[in-house]
Amino acid sequence: MKVLLVNPNVGYFNSAVFNPLGLLAIGSYLKSIGHEVKLLDRCVETVNFKKYLASFRPEVVGFSIMSPRGIKDAVKLSKIAKQHGCYVTWGGAVPTIQPEMVLKETCIDSVIISEGEYTFRELLETLESGSTQFENIKGLAYRESGVFRRNADRPFADLSQFPMTDYSLIHVEKYLIPYLGCERLMYMYSGKGCPCSCTFCTNTSFHKSCSRKRPNAYVIAEIKYLIENYGLDGVYFSDELWCADKKEMFDFCRRVKEENLKFSWFIMSRVDQFSKEEYELMFECGCRGVMFGIETGSREMMKKIHKNINYDRIIPSFAALKHIGITNIASFIIGYPDETVEQLKDTVNLIQHLDAHLTPVFHLTPLPGTAIYDEVVGQGKYKPITTLKECAKVIPTISVGKNLSAVPTLDLRVIRSRFVWNSFSNKNAIEKKKPFTFAKDTVLSGWRAITQKGIISFLVDGFSAFGNFCYIFWFAHMYPRVRKKYGLK
Repeated sequence: MKVLLVNPNVGYFNSAVFNPLGLLAIGSYLKSIGHEVKLLDRCVETVNFKKYLASFRPEVVGFSIMSPRGIKDAVKLSKIAKQHGCYVTWGGAVPTIQPEMVLKETCIDSVIISEGEYTFRELLETLESGSTQFENIKGLAYRESGVFRRNADRPFADLSQFPMTDYSLIHVEKYLIPYLGCERLMYMYSGKGCPCSCTFCTNTSFHKSCSRKRPNAYVIAEIKYLIENYGLDGVYFSDELWCADKKEMFDFCRRVKEENLKFSWFIMSRVDQFSKEEYELMFECGCRGVMFGIETGSREMMKKIHKNINYDRIIPSFAALKHIGITNIASFIIGYPDETVEQLKDTVNLIQHLDAHLTPVFHLTPLPGTAIYDEVVGQGKYKPITTLKECAKVIPTISVGKNLSAVPTLDLRVIRSRFVWNSFSNKNAIEKKKPFTFAKDTVLSGWRAITQKGIISFLVDGFSAFGNFCYIFWFAHMYPRVRKKYGLK
């Protein structure tokens, strides 16, 4: 069958351009079993969707909705696809967690729950046979005679059964960005899911706190291909937890050495995952950056959010990375339900004591599918999200939204903005690189993101980018009393 996979436009959101990893995985698999597949990424391409459909004439159109920011564009395009006689299915985090809400929209025929490769294959096989009987397709939600139906969940697949990524599905050059000291960095994944159960994270609903690894042989082959054909010099692994099994880390490093691959790579990890000696091995094999999700400096809050890291390993882990020469990134969330000023002061103190190269700080957003959302909705403190229109208004992590903490909203804005500004303006934010490399890369990749989709998107996204810059600058500099209250540098 002819299948069009669409990554909807999310507007200006991040300076870095993310390639649509989930759609790439599904598209590569469907193409490998004989379907004709095209992938349209609205985050980097502007096309007339009606003309695109008329030209390709897909029978099925699939949308990936990983964030509420993509909902508005996806609904608009889904309506157009239905007008062209296409079958429309949605997948991703938002539809997986709230499939019944999604299927209230009549322009959406079904929802693929969680991992999509096998479910999408069986859906296509059923449609190709002319049948409308979907009850035996695990991992699918749909309407039957106007009534919502959800089939049994599908067990997670062995990722070694899927093919390597088919990069012919995308314009690779659009995703090679100057970032973190690299000239041509790309996002990739070597595994899915995370074994942890943090209360603020949708991992517990989307991945069922299950971590699965792709074969390192596949990952290395893809990196080698991108180096040889596109001049790739950096990889940011988007895995929620890179190599949860240490054996996989040792195997990866061995393969990098054997292939004599020269590239920088960046990962997300836990402070209690690797030892100093293991970081030294990783550095030898090209690791140049590690992000740790610390999330809070309060031991009490850390226990409450089920972060479950060894608090006493935080400072030694950062010290080890600094000694070795690996850029260290510390991620935090502020504004937890009932978080107090004193608890927030603990977070600010820890951040400043760590003196990490980069410190992204985010506002808590209670998202459906998280324990925190269930808690605050159950307590009547947060209005449940029941429609796609309501969901589309949610701006995760960068907006305070509804303040559920005991901390003044102004304080939250000032603290986040100050640390974001400090990271941007940090002269030595990237280890062993020229001064202000991170600021330069941020501006360059941000400029690229807002200029490659045409004049209208340039004006809209450019205005948003400028507004975001002014917001951060204002709250980072204009409230000295708040900064003094928390001892902010």
